[in-house]
Amino acid sequence: MKAISHTSGFKHFFAPNVLKSADIEIHGIGVREWMPPCMVERPHGTGDHLIMVFHQPVAVGSRPGPKPVEGTDAMMIWPPGRGQYYGNRTARFCHTWIHCEGRRLDRILRRAGLPVLKPFLLPDASLFQQCLLDIHAEMVAYARPDTVIVGNLIENCIRRLGRVLRGKGSIAPVPENLLAARRLIGSASARPLTLSDLASAAGMSAPYFCSSFKKAFGLPPVECLIQHRMHHAAHLLTNRNLTISEVAAQAGYDDLFHFSKMFKKRFGVSPREMRKRRAGFDLAPAATGAGRVRASGRSPRLREPGNAANDSASQWPTC
Repeated sequence: MKAISHTSGFKHFFAPNVLKSADIEIHGIGVREWMPPCMVERPHGTGDHLIMVFHQPVAVGSRPGPKPVEGTDAMMIWPPGRGQYYGNRTARFCHTWIHCEGRRLDRILRRAGLPVLKPFLLPDASLFQQCLLDIHAEMVAYARPDTVIVGNLIENCIRRLGRVLRGKGSIAPVPENLLAARRLIGSASARPLTLSDLASAAGMSAPYFCSSFKKAFGLPPVECLIQHRMHHAAHLLTNRNLTISEVAAQAGYDDLFHFSKMFKKRFGVSPREMRKRRAGFDLAPAATGAGRVRASGRSPRLREPGNAANDSASQWPTC
């Protein structure tokens, strides 16, 4: 089980049945392995799944005479028993790959909806590469690697790739300055907070902060603030030692009427009615009603939660 080192990468083939599981098994991993000019031709595949990313232009397919793929960081998934054809006859190429199989892997790939037997470009191959490095570390660091850890690493990676390709996410992380603003929202449940405070925490102008925050998190900052405080209030209501007024204050509302109004807009019931529910809370926003706070599209002209007498439209302009 000794890894084979290369100048700019490595490959490692494992002994059979290392994980001793029908759910997941890893047969080999290669990270940024360089190949000489050549074509690999396996008419019947390798009996397992081969998931591969090519970091240089290659021809790739499941039949003889594979077609060239334009661009770099192209991923190809071959299921068991299908022909594997890939390479570049005129230039060296670098690729990252994993041979694996198992029932859980079949379910993961099916649910993720990634194209099979059809190459597709990744916006950023580093996610897949890091996943294989983490799997390799687990496989070689312990006499008996943890099957659940290995399976979770593969599933998280493939699910994230699927989300990116469906257009619901991005591999690129949220910028730290926007995360700082969101952490401020989460840590300031009981104190006044203005749009200027959040924009300042992110080091941005207010209009640019509003658009950047919504792009990163899917909702405007004021909606995120109200959402956090309302859910925090719903949690506080489980403590029967707190009065409704105390719950409102700890959620950042000095005006009980204003708090109750906002709470009912969010959940469809008053704080007192929610407290009476013995079987737990339904924290979904109300499905109907003119007061429903919208989480997408153009937001209503909301003001910073707190004392209604101290609110001002200039603190929270529509964004």
